[in-house]
Amino acid sequence: MPLKPTLPTPSLGVANLQVSVGHDSIDSYRSFSNHNDKHFLANMTTTEAEQPRIIRTTMTVIGLVIATMLVLGLIVVARNILMLIFGAILIAVVVNRVAKVFGRLVPWDLKRVHRVGIVILFAILIVVGGAFGFTNSINDQVVKLTDRIDNSASRVLEAAKEQPIVQRLREEISLQSVMPSSGRSLGLVQTLFASTFGALTDVLILIILAAYFSISPKVYRTGCLRLVPVDWRTRLSDLFDESADSLWHWMLGRLLAMTIVGISFGIGLAVLGVPMPVELAIFAGLVTFVPNLGGIAAVIPAMLLASNEGSHTVAGVLALYLMIQFAESYLITPLVQQRQVNLPPAMVILSQVIAGLLFGVWGIMFATPLVALALLWIRKLYVEDYLESASAKTYGVVSGKVRNQH
Repeated sequence: MPLKPTLPTPSLGVANLQVSVGHDSIDSYRSFSNHNDKHFLANMTTTEAEQPRIIRTTMTVIGLVIATMLVLGLIVVARNILMLIFGAILIAVVVNRVAKVFGRLVPWDLKRVHRVGIVILFAILIVVGGAFGFTNSINDQVVKLTDRIDNSASRVLEAAKEQPIVQRLREEISLQSVMPSSGRSLGLVQTLFASTFGALTDVLILIILAAYFSISPKVYRTGCLRLVPVDWRTRLSDLFDESADSLWHWMLGRLLAMTIVGISFGIGLAVLGVPMPVELAIFAGLVTFVPNLGGIAAVIPAMLLASNEGSHTVAGVLALYLMIQFAESYLITPLVQQRQVNLPPAMVILSQVIAGLLFGVWGIMFATPLVALALLWIRKLYVEDYLESASAKTYGVVSGKVRNQH
């Protein structure tokens, strides 16, 4: 009987090897699959976690753009009130500093609010008394000046009528065409009334804001600080203190220059024999608050009153004005500002022109202290906190690497 071929049966070791290899393959596949699933879930989780942050960043940027547009629109629409607010802040700083000095001089222990009230009341009395005295003194001079102008104009008209060319023009041009119409005159009166009423309203708003800022400055200061992040509040509070010091020093410099100009102008007018030298000197000192342009406003009434005394007196007033203006621009102001707030003359003139175009008369009046404050903020925030601190960090890193290499 033939023998059947027998196949070799795998040994136990080979079978175990095959089973182990199969299990290893399955485990490897499972681990690879689990790794891919975890990686996918991790990516999906990261993407889902980044979505709120992206949304918050986008909304923040949109909010900043809208806020910037609103601020620019507010500046354009309410530019006059912004300058009144700045002027009220300047007056409040001066009033609080004067009240502080007043508290040191008097022997009584007065609260700050009481000292501020006394300073405000004293300032109001000085302004009202000075305006009343100036008005009473100038009435007689205005009458004399008006009569002199009328007489001079009458003589000029009589002399002009005798000229042949004037007689020919009188025949060609009717009197009615030269005279303004009633509608035009009414429009001029309305414009003048609106301008006067607007100026008085601005002055009233300025006084009210300055009084509120002077009496309770901490309320508005705290409100401004709470609008910025917590980490910035200490730096901004220090910057507020430095800004108040800068405005106070600038005002001290202007007061000194105003006093010198007023005294010099009054003495010169008295020597020349111009009427009302004291009143004109006070007026010249007050308008010198506005650098460069204030002197022009001071010399006009002085020259008008000097015209009653003759042409030589008018020439003397003009020469006096030019000398005082030269001394104030190139001697008094540089020496005073060297110890207070140093502002380049070209920057002062440019700031007055730009502020006048943007903010009108109040811009011209407060342009110089606004530039002094802007220079302070640029120096502290941009130059010192950004440029110099970044340069110091970069230099420190570079020098540290150089030391490590050596």
